[in-house]
Amino acid sequence: MQPSLNSLRALPKADLHSHIDGSVSARELFQIARRNRRRILTPKGDELNSVTALTRYVTGDGYGSLLENIVDRFYPMTGLMQSEVTIREVGISYVKEQRKDGVAYAEGRFAPQYHTREGLSLKDVITSMSEGLAEGAEKYGVKTALIVAIGRESSPRLGEEVVRAAFESGSAVAMDLGGPEAGNPPQKFKDAFETAVASGLKVTVHAGEGAGSLKQNLANIEAAIIQLKANRLGHAIDLARDGHLMSLVRDRSVVVEMNPISNLVLQKIGGLKELAIDRLLRESIRVSVNSDDPAIWPHGSLSDVYASVCEAYGFGMRELDALVENSFRGAFAADREKDELVERYRAARKRHC
Repeated sequence: MQPSLNSLRALPKADLHSHIDGSVSARELFQIARRNRRRILTPKGDELNSVTALTRYVTGDGYGSLLENIVDRFYPMTGLMQSEVTIREVGISYVKEQRKDGVAYAEGRFAPQYHTREGLSLKDVITSMSEGLAEGAEKYGVKTALIVAIGRESSPRLGEEVVRAAFESGSAVAMDLGGPEAGNPPQKFKDAFETAVASGLKVTVHAGEGAGSLKQNLANIEAAIIQLKANRLGHAIDLARDGHLMSLVRDRSVVVEMNPISNLVLQKIGGLKELAIDRLLRESIRVSVNSDDPAIWPHGSLSDVYASVCEAYGFGMRELDALVENSFRGAFAADREKDELVERYRAARKRHC
């Protein structure tokens, strides 16, 4: 029996791969802007003065190629987040949105380099977001953790600065590498991630999402694991096409953070079954499904993602249990906390399914 959308929303879940600035609704962003007397602008300085205008800017012409110009597309959101107050408020709103969908544990990620235009230091930016997540967690009852990302179009030197700021803030659990993948392979930031690992930070890497070709997608997946010591992989859409890489991921217990709706909307796949999630589960790959940027996609919430995956693959409760528990077990959290989350899910599963 396939789980219903209502039952999925009632179940506690983990979202391991969600971008904070792509998870807050346009309406919520305008409320934050009004409270803080700020304008929402495009990179050219044009004001977006309504929810409709913001939505059209982000999801309008060229929507399917959003990944290739994502820095500009997200400029209205990152431009709002240039003060300690607005960054904190966006962090709180992120947790609020997750709570609406029944998410029990959320690892929000963002790249602080985009939030220093008005003078904040990288450390100030990270600390402000951490405070927002903590306040949101207390207010809405969602456990949270912060992942700090490097925008891969930047220089290796800036990448190292971001890692140092993340470590010095004392509030990040992991480093991520995101942004335009084509022409920016993982090894470009090898030194930065060596520093991260030496500092005790975990590692997740966007790899094999949009490198430009199947060959380069696969090469980036391998480089993320071998050279950056990734504990988790974001996307890895072609993983099931390569037996060697599947063995590498399985043998090193790497968790795969798949984002099926994101991949479909951004035209990286033609259908959800291309990800071969069923095969990955059979091969004992620790695959999870996630929302990525739920405010940007139609039907983009984590519950919607689960519903779409279950429908596409004909998954029932056994497969759902595996995916959800993979997410909890793959979290960058203490083992005791992960055990508690799994038990909470199992108890809710008995009540609702």
